Order: sequence, then C-alpha cells, then structure tokens
Amino acid sequence: MIVRYFFFFIILTFYACSSNENVLLELALDNSGENRSELEAVLDHYKDNQKKQEAARFLISNMIGKQVLDSNSVKGNHVYFDAFANYRETYGSFLYDIQYAIYDSINKLYSYTKVNPRFLSDLKELSSDYLIHHIDQCFQNKERYPWCKNMDWDIFFDYVLPYTTDNCHWEHAGSYFDRKYASLRDSMYMCSYEEIGKAISDEVEQGFLNEWIIFTGKYQGLRPMTFQNIVATQMGTCLEKSTYKIAALRANGIPAALNMVPCWGNSQYPHSWVEIIGSKQFGMIYDNTQRPFLTKDDIKIDGMFWRDVYQSKIDMFPSTITIQYCRTAPKVYRYNYRIQPHSLAILSKEEIPPLFKNPGIQDITDQYVVCEDIEVPLWNEKHPKEYVYLCCYDIIGWNPVCWGRPEGSKVRFPKMGVNMLYLPAYYNDGEIRPAGDAFILTREGKLRKLLPDFEKAESSATFYSKVPYRMNTALQAAGTIGTRFYVCNKKDLSDRSLIYSIENPPFYVDSFRISVSQKYRYLICDFQETQPLGYFYAIAEIKVFGGDGQQFSGEWGGNEGIKGHGLDLVTDQDRVSYYQPDQFQKDQFVVLDLGEPKQIAKVEFYPRNDDNKIVTGELYELFYWDKKWISLGKQYAEDNKLIYQNIPRESIFRIHNHTRGKEHRPFTYEGGKQVWY
Repeated sequence: MIVRYFFFFIILTFYACSSNENVLLELALDNSGENRSELEAVLDHYKDNQKKQEAARFLISNMIGKQVLDSNSVKGNHVYFDAFANYRETYGSFLYDIQYAIYDSINKLYSYTKVNPRFLSDLKELSSDYLIHHIDQCFQNKERYPWCKNMDWDIFFDYVLPYTTDNCHWEHAGSYFDRKYASLRDSMYMCSYEEIGKAISDEVEQGFLNEWIIFTGKYQGLRPMTFQNIVATQMGTCLEKSTYKIAALRANGIPAALNMVPCWGNSQYPHSWVEIIGSKQFGMIYDNTQRPFLTKDDIKIDGMFWRDVYQSKIDMFPSTITIQYCRTAPKVYRYNYRIQPHSLAILSKEEIPPLFKNPGIQDITDQYVVCEDIEVPLWNEKHPKEYVYLCCYDIIGWNPVCWGRPEGSKVRFPKMGVNMLYLPAYYNDGEIRPAGDAFILTREGKLRKLLPDFEKAESSATFYSKVPYRMNTALQAAGTIGTRFYVCNKKDLSDRSLIYSIENPPFYVDSFRISVSQKYRYLICDFQETQPLGYFYAIAEIKVFGGDGQQFSGEWGGNEGIKGHGLDLVTDQDRVSYYQPDQFQKDQFVVLDLGEPKQIAKVEFYPRNDDNKIVTGELYELFYWDKKWISLGKQYAEDNKLIYQNIPRESIFRIHNHTRGKEHRPFTYEGGKQVWY
C-alpha cells in the first residue's frame, strides 16, 4: 500500500519537473532510511567519473520498489533445498524424477512448517561496497570483452548493468557466473555477444531442471526461492530459470531481459523466458492459430508449443480428434529495471492486480503476436473503479492481462492478441467483477460478442472432453504404438501367444476382447518394439476383465520401473499416475500373474494422459456464461460422452467433473464440435 501511494506521488512530480531522473533520485534517497549514507557514498565515490556516476544514479533512481527475499523468513523450507542441492552436487542432475522422492522423504522426517515470505527494500539494504563492486565489474567487462566495447550505452544500462531481475538477486552472482562460464567465454572470445549468449543459454537449458509440479502443483510452499537456493539446486519454474539465466548472461556482458506471457489464452499459468537483446529475428509473428511444430523457425514465442517435436504418427489419430499443437498468447510483457513512467503501478490510486504492481512492466506484444487496438463496450457509463481490465480464462477463473481507463460506456485496450477469448472486468478486493460481455477477438480485429441465445438453441450437443486434446498427450499416446500383448500359462513365458498389438495411437484408452475360450494365467504387455516420441514410454493403467465384467487382480512382475513410477501404479485406479519402465533393465515388458488360469475376456490399456476425457460413470456438470457461470445440469457420463439438449448458441461453456479432477477450459460449440479457448 505504501509503495502504491509512493508511486502516485512520483507521477505528480514527473511532469512538473524538468529533470525526471533528479526527482527519482531524490525520492529514492528520501526513502532509503538509515541506508541513505550508503547510497550517497556510492554517488560520492564516482564524482570524478561521469559514466560511472550516471550508472550509480541510474541504479539508485530506479531502485524504487525493488526488493529481495529475506532468507530468514523462509528458513523453514531450507531443509528441502539443502537436500536437493546435496543430491545435485553428488550426482550432477536429477534422474528419474528423484526430486519427488527427496521431497517426500524430507516431509516424513520434518513436519512442514508454513513459511511467511518477507521482502526487504533494496534501498534500505544494499551496501555501498556491493554497489561499487557491481558497477566496477560491469564497466570492467565492457572494456574487457570485445562484444561489449561498442555496445550502445542505453542497452548497457538497461540490460547489462541491473543487478536484479523480478526482485531476485544475490550479491555474489556476478563473480559466481564469471567463474562458471570463464572457459566457455574464453573459447568464443572473438564471437558476437549473440553467439556467446546463445551458448550460455544452451548450457543453462541443459543443466537446469524446469520443475512445475513441486513448486505449483502437488508439492507447494517452496516458493518464492532465494537466489542462493536457485543456484544451489538449479531447479525451479520458468521464472526461476529465467532469473538464473539473466544473471549468468549479464555477468558475462550479454544484454538480457525477462519477457513473459501473463497467462496463456488456452491454458493455465504464466510463462517467462529470456530475450538476448538484439538477437530476436523480426519476421513473421504469431497469429494464435494452431499449427504443428516442424522446425525451430516455427517458434515465435518461447514455450508456445506443447512440445517442440513433431512425429508423423500423430497423423494416425482419427480426423474426428482435433489436436492442439500450441498455446496462444493474449499479451507479451517485459520486466525492465528502468521504471516505466506510464506503468499502472505509478498511475493508479486504487488497488491493482499483482501483475501490474511492477513499475518496470512494458508492453511488447506487437513484437511477438498479431494484435489489434480495440474499443470494448461496457454495460454502464459510470464505473465503481478507475480502471477496467481485459481478462483471459485461467485455471482459477478470469485473469487480468491488460488495463484501460473507461470513457463512458467504452474502454480502449492496445495491442490485444487476436483469436482470443476476453472478458472486460473490474478488480475489487482481489476479485474479478464483469463489466461487459465476453467476446472473441477475431483475426480480422472484430469483436464477436458471446450472448447466449436460447431461441436458437442447439437441440442436442455431445461432449467428449473437458479440456482440449493437446500435443503432449497425443505424443504420450502415440509412443505406445508397437505395444504387444501376449497370454501364456508357463512361468518362464515360453508358450506365449500374441493376442493384440497397438497399431494406432490410443485416444486415452485402447481396449480389445479375447474371443478364445482357453484360460490363461499370465498376461504380458511387451514394449520392446515401441519408439517413445518426446516422452519415455509410460502406462497409466491396465485393466483385465473376465466374461462377467469382473476385473481381475493379480501380481505384476517384469520390469520394475523407475523410482516413484513402479509396478504398483499399473493398477492403482488412478489414470494420472503412471508406471515408467527402467530402460536399462533387460526385461522390457510387464507380466500379470492371475494366480491360476482364467478366461480373459477384455483388456483395457491406458497410456500416460491428462485424464480430461469424459469417463463413463463419473458425474459432470455443464455451465454456460451469462454474466456468471450458470448450470445446465449434472449428468453421469455414458459411453464416455455427455449429451445435453437445448443448449444456447453463441455461448461460452465449461464442464466440471464432480468425481475427480479440477482442470477445465472454456469452449464454444460450433458445427457439432467443441472449439476451445
């Protein structure tokens, strides 16, 4: 709250003063408390060096609002990071998802204590010794490295000089990364900074564990992370990886910036990545339409593809199954160290969403995405809030991605990504309150309003999923092609007979019946001849049934699987957990021992999947949007589908599974199909 009003005061003085930098510098010093003498010592130290004086003024002036995590406030989770760090130091990398086993082991030994992260103001914490050393090191690099000598000073100040990224830094980062990449840097001494930057980036990508589940899914509570823990473990989300990479690049004289998508238009969560300034090729930009990955040139935005791979076996899915190859982007922002004078953090006098509290945020959507400046109609001419936000749908609901100041019953939003579902809304006490109708922004820049029409209702609609079928799930399924099933009665499996082969990628499940009347004791699932596509081979479930529909149980043997993904997961009745064989074991099969010969009538095989298909016997509820989510009733699924009568046209829908699972996505129903957003 203090910071928000602090920024509001800045804007009042910005345009009343001829020297904005002087205003910011004085405000920074005035709010540095007892640390003012340390900051003034830096300025005094460089009084006879104009460029370094400029650098010091730049860092201190734009230090307003910058913070760092107090490690003492999160010491309750240090035991986890110590264990992760010890494992990495001993073994070099995290193999076979061992990080989950480490977490579980620590959790059993120490009861988890919820931490209360506290951030400290850089203005009140950073010492003169640290800032002087940092500035001297940056200038030394500029003189020492050929790729820095002729670098534009504005680029140097904005993208090399900053010591922090997104409120995360470490006083020893510069010397650490200078030593870490010394040999690589020296081997490329006469290369361009783009080439050296790519080499460093590639090395980070190879060694850093990009881990979402521990930090945002099943194992929560370990974020935010100190920079020391990021370095020690070299693991985290895309944000921690980007922070780590930027520090590595800047320490070696490479200008780098943090870019981010606040939330994907057809998926959940934000995404961050690093741009080496000057390396981006400004060619074709992304129009948010689905297309397969063919070459690296297809990547317009980092992380846009569900998997940076394409296999012809994907074409073996039936034409009735639509595969989503890539994520869509409503907005692309850059987090700068330099304060942006028109950022909402400065302008607003009211509570704003967390995304916009960073005063360095800059809209760079038009560099990456086909976008349009749009005028959006609102329900009212008078407004309870000063700003209206344009929202996309995230896993937690509507999520603000852009802001605008309403003018009567309309509001303008610049640079909005096309082919996207949006909702105008107010932000109040952390909640989203609709301010107008939801709409789709078309490729042509038109607003297609979604107003439920019951007069022209769909007489019948059939739904097969609550989330689109994505490329990663398709690859996991296609990777099971070549799986063979055998039956036999001898313990050494020498009398086995082939009864079925998976020849096409299973859409969540592949099942087959055995018509012979002979009884068998053993069922073998052999994956020796499979070719995994982007993922290791994996099995979510195998179910074996008798003629009366009763599911058989027994003992599984063969390949024991890797740690954390063992044989027990083949029949744990959980379609999300999965068994993954150990590729280094001789036996590349699993075998079910029924205890005695039995007549097997049917086998169901589930590849690793996201469990978002409509499943027979589970309870679902269909909703449509009309200023809020309104139920169209609950149903138990039959034949792996839902059928609803008389649903409104021109509506947004979503399906909720009351039996299990939380993930869902909004969709329209057009031409007898679900069209996903």
